Amino acid sequence: MQPDPSHPLEPAPITLCALLLGRTQIGISRASDAALPVLAARSIRESLLTALRQEGHEFTESRFFTWFAGLDTLSEGSPASLRPPKALCQAILTEFRHNPWPPLALAAEALLRAFLAPSDVHLGTEHEDAHTAVQAAHALIAAIDGPEDALPFHAAARLFAAAARSPHFARQMPSLALVRGMAMEQRPTGHAGWALDILAGRYLSPRHGLPAALPLPGLVVLPAGLPDGDDPDVAQEAIAALHGAFSRIDRWLTEAERDGARISAGLHDRRSSGRARELAGYLAGFGPLRGAQIEALIGVSRPGVRVLTTTLSEAGLIETHVSRNAARVHAYLPWEPEAPAPPPAQEKFTPSREAIDDYEASMRAIEDLLKRTAARDDGD
Repeated sequence: MQPDPSHPLEPAPITLCALLLGRTQIGISRASDAALPVLAARSIRESLLTALRQEGHEFTESRFFTWFAGLDTLSEGSPASLRPPKALCQAILTEFRHNPWPPLALAAEALLRAFLAPSDVHLGTEHEDAHTAVQAAHALIAAIDGPEDALPFHAAARLFAAAARSPHFARQMPSLALVRGMAMEQRPTGHAGWALDILAGRYLSPRHGLPAALPLPGLVVLPAGLPDGDDPDVAQEAIAALHGAFSRIDRWLTEAERDGARISAGLHDRRSSGRARELAGYLAGFGPLRGAQIEALIGVSRPGVRVLTTTLSEAGLIETHVSRNAARVHAYLPWEPEAPAPPPAQEKFTPSREAIDDYEASMRAIEDLLKRTAARDDGD
C-alpha cells in the first residue's frame, strides 16, 4: 500500500503496522512477571467473547461472566442453529492449554477448572462440532505454503486468502427455505473465523515476527471471491487487520503492566501474598469470579477463599457483591487516575491606603492637565 500522495509526510499503513509490531515485540520482551499472567487472562477473555459473538450469540459482558460462573444462561432464546456456547468455549480453552506460550497455557488450564457454565442441551455432537472447526483451522494453516519472513504482512494475506477459499471458513451465501409455503431468504447467523483467530498467533510466532503465540481475536477478515495471497486488496485488508490486532495487544499489555504493578504494590509485605497475587491477576485480566470458581482456579478451600479475598479487599484491589443467586462474586477494582490537585487559592489583593491616595492624586493631576489643555484650545 502506497502513502497518500496528497499527504507526503503521512506514513504508509504498513509502516504504522510495523511500528506497532515493534512496540509489541519490545513490550513482551520487557514485560514484568506480574504483567504476563494478566495479559494471558485478558487474551483468553477477549477470544471467548469474540468467538461467541462471531457465532451469533447476543449477550452483555456482565451476562457472560454470570454464565461462565454457572449462575445463568448466556442469552435468552438463541437460535438452535448456533454452536452451543459451552462447547465452543471448552474447545477454545482446550486449544489454549496446548499453546506454546506458557502464560497462556497455564491460564487456560486454570480457567477450564473455573468454567462452571450450565451444560448445553443438544444432540450430543456439539463438542465434536466445535473441535472439528479447530482442527479444520489447524489443517488450513498447515497447508499454507510460504517463505519465512520476519514481518507478518504477506503471511497474514496468505491466511486470509486461504480462508476465503476454504469450505469451512469462506463467506456463507444466503439461502432460500420454505416457511409455511413461502420462500424465505435465510442469512447465515455466524461463522467460524474464531478458530483461525485463536491459532493466528501460533502461525505468526516466531517465524513472522510476533513475539509470543498470542491469540488475535477478530483478526481474520474474509475477502470476497476466491483471491490469492498476492492480491493487493487482500494485502491491504491484512495490513489493516494486523494494525487493529497489534493495537489491541499494545493496549492490553499497557493495562496489564499497570495492573500488575498495582497488585504487587498493594500486596507488598502482606500474608498470603503469593496466592492472592495469582487470584488478583485473574480478576484483573479475565474478570469477576465467584467463590466456587476461585476454589477450583487456585486450589484452595472455602476458608482459604475468604482469606484471599479479604486480603485483596483490604488492599483496595477488589470489591465483592452478592448476585441475585445469593453467590458472592469478587471483581477487580479498576484503576482510576488521581484527580489533579486544585490550583492554589489566590490571595485577595487589597491595595494600601497610601497606594489609593497616590492613585487619586494621579487622576486629579491628569484631570487638571486635560482642563488646561481644553482651555488653551478654546482661547486659540
